[in-house]
Amino acid sequence: MLCKICNKNPATIHIQEIVNGEKKSLHICAECAAKKSQSDPVLQGFNLAEMLYNLSGQIDMTQDEEHKEELSSAEPQNLLVCEDCGWDTAKFRKTGRLGCAKCYQVFREILTSALKNMHRGAMHVGKRPGGENNREAGKLMLEIMNLQKELDELVQREEYEKAAVVRDKINALKNNG
Repeated sequence: MLCKICNKNPATIHIQEIVNGEKKSLHICAECAAKKSQSDPVLQGFNLAEMLYNLSGQIDMTQDEEHKEELSSAEPQNLLVCEDCGWDTAKFRKTGRLGCAKCYQVFREILTSALKNMHRGAMHVGKRPGGENNREAGKLMLEIMNLQKELDELVQREEYEKAAVVRDKINALKNNG
């Protein structure tokens, strides 16, 4: 399949948009995707290539090397499967979609990991409705989350003295607000 923009290169990126139940597809090459992400106002500030790369990488990382062959043969015992709709890891990898609301719980680890890398965090930190109290609470929560991330990194690097200081800061923020 050729790129729908340049009609020269093979389409390696396939974007599907569903608006009000109407499905639109766009099949483009990596070169046109890079141009489109820079020129399209909807995608400005959004690195399409990075997002697609990170998502595919996160899905692949959930399976260790010894299980990849087993997954490709689609043996059911090696797949996560949603009890409600029957959606499994193979379908999720193939379509990039989930089957029902419960799938978000079943595939939670895969989704959280992918979101962390795509959005540099798994929690929304943008604008929220509400007054000044909500904003202050949001800032406090964000500060605690950032300190927790720093704490995790310090512990991973075995810098326990620095980690203890950060832990104390977190506890002080939680107790005093």
